Amino acid sequence: ESQRKLQDIRQRFTRLPDQSLLLWLYECWFAGANVDVVLDSYEAKQLGSLSRDVAIDRGIGRRIGTLSLWRRLVSSVRGAYTADELMVYRDRWNTRLEGVQYLTELTMADILFRNTRNTQYLDDPDGAYCTWHIWEAFTRSAPPLYAKALSSITWNRDLKVLKLKAYVWDYRLEPSSPPQDSFSYVEIQPKEYAASSDDPCTICHEELGRNSCELECGHEFHRECIRTWLQEHSSTCPICRDYAVLPADVPERPAWNSSKRYKAKPWRRSVF
Repeated sequence: ESQRKLQDIRQRFTRLPDQSLLLWLYECWFAGANVDVVLDSYEAKQLGSLSRDVAIDRGIGRRIGTLSLWRRLVSSVRGAYTADELMVYRDRWNTRLEGVQYLTELTMADILFRNTRNTQYLDDPDGAYCTWHIWEAFTRSAPPLYAKALSSITWNRDLKVLKLKAYVWDYRLEPSSPPQDSFSYVEIQPKEYAASSDDPCTICHEELGRNSCELECGHEFHRECIRTWLQEHSSTCPICRDYAVLPADVPERPAWNSSKRYKAKPWRRSVF
């Protein structure tokens, strides 16, 4: 039983090759490391190379007692590195996927190491605010298309990182409605969105093909990716965090039809 538990943890939380440590840490949280994975020190020491980083992997089993995997990861990362050692500032991000990932890295560094109000969001990184430090680093490295759009936004201390991520991801859908404050939000019209064939699935980062599924919030994923995501990780859209139901009853798109959308109906919550 214990070995099966450890194997499951390795499958769910092992860092991908070339994935940054900050992005890996966020995705561990997003996959439930702080919710349903609890380990004693003996079990934690048996995990092996979870982070693909010797210093962090050694630290995961260092704390005694029974703790969530999330708390062990956070403690180990903090003990192994400083913010300057961990955060790689970019001169330029080029795609919306890179932009969202960079925002995630900046936010995690702020939560873990900087003395800001974001420290209270250690167990809920998606609740973090876009501090001036995050905003400045992100906008300074934006490519021209996004830099122009971001210049129309007036930064304020109540701007949420999650809203900024959604704006960057959906910018080409409705670029005229920037998130000006904590109560504004980019209103996207999913029906008007026609994803190109080279758009990535944000779960597996591979190009979207014919076998895809669109949630009613307008975000599209590979059918199997979103099914697995909703079954095993979270009941929300990976991008905007609207609640969504498993698209189990969504029919396969006919081979002759390359344009029609098949949508999974979400269970919506009021966020703002």
